[in-house]
Amino acid sequence: MKLPLFAKNETYINIILTVFTLVLSVFIFVRIPNDRDNLTVSIFFDDDPSILFYTGSEEIDDEAKIIIPLEGIKERTEEFYKKIGTRYVGIMEFYGDTEFVRNFYKATDYKKIVKVHYVKPKELSRYNSYSLFKRLWRAVMERSVDVIVLPKSQITKEALELFGDFFQVQSRNPMPDNTNWNSKISGILLCVFVALQAPFTILGFALFKQYWLFVSIVSIFGTLAAYFSSNNRFTRVSNIFILGLLTNFSLYSFEYLNDLEVYRGVKVSLVILPLVVGLLTFRELYQKSSIKRWHIVTTGIVGGIAIVYMLMRSGNYGYVLDFEEKIRLTLENVFIIRPRIKELLFLPMFFIAGDIENEFISGILTFFGTFGFISIFNSFCHIKAPIYIVFYREITTILVALVIYLIFSVMRNLWLVWTNRK
Repeated sequence: MKLPLFAKNETYINIILTVFTLVLSVFIFVRIPNDRDNLTVSIFFDDDPSILFYTGSEEIDDEAKIIIPLEGIKERTEEFYKKIGTRYVGIMEFYGDTEFVRNFYKATDYKKIVKVHYVKPKELSRYNSYSLFKRLWRAVMERSVDVIVLPKSQITKEALELFGDFFQVQSRNPMPDNTNWNSKISGILLCVFVALQAPFTILGFALFKQYWLFVSIVSIFGTLAAYFSSNNRFTRVSNIFILGLLTNFSLYSFEYLNDLEVYRGVKVSLVILPLVVGLLTFRELYQKSSIKRWHIVTTGIVGGIAIVYMLMRSGNYGYVLDFEEKIRLTLENVFIIRPRIKELLFLPMFFIAGDIENEFISGILTFFGTFGFISIFNSFCHIKAPIYIVFYREITTILVALVIYLIFSVMRNLWLVWTNRK
């Protein structure tokens, strides 16, 4: 008898999901107070002498309290370490030299490092007070920054008035995010969860001493297990949701909270499942003579473009069109925390594919639907965000996607009845 790579019993999978859901519910409630404390943010203006944007040539005087290395800094970490004394070091989004700060931390284990978000003066023309407030809101809620640096203007003043109604704002003494959570216990649970569905992943424990690699390998194979261990599309979504939560808890530590480490394997996790599903689906269809070779070539090209686009859009640095930014703002105003647009687009395809009788169309919808499926997992790989924010965002996104699917399903059934095909 051939041993399958993945479990194939729906009752067994549902029992696993129930047990781990109960465990993770406790984990979330234990973690919430610490995540809320980490939302405290310090606000500075860019002309404040306590803020120093550092290129390597500036003199660090006594007034400078937060040193923010800029892109392209060439200074050796040992020399930088001697200069800063006991000051804070800022790891800054978009304009800072994040790799320099990460290498500095690895070389020195210096822990007074804070996440910084900077709005350049030339950027203000793109904003009014409300849209600037929403940018600051996202920086804290979605990435839990510790320090915000702003240019002085009427717009920033009005934005900060709105901002102060929601967050604990201070003007001095920023603190790095921290936790005493034992992430390696969660890592063990992650491997157990995946191995219960894909037994071969138990070998991942051989990599446990290289913990980041252990978590990446196990969780990436976990995305395959979450998909192939069930034939029910709704169970698959629940499975990837639990996998994402376990991965998040497995990396919940000082380094990941403060952007000194990031989940490694994001690109692979985004690509591997769609590729595997696409290849298996179209191989099966070709063997059944359900499609011709030119269908495979055409859909392969379109699918390749879609994968490249997903890779380009991954992370916080992806390009966003103006009309999409308006859609994001509208969704954020409705739901407080914006649902992910990729999932709202692709998850309904994932659900709809199960209702389509035409194997070719169902296969295409399934392939594109896996982008939404894997996006759920990817959301939980952003460790900086408070867990209740990510949880709420993903629950909201899935529920809205289900509503879209139900609307389509009702319309489809009405059409079938109208055309006397049902």
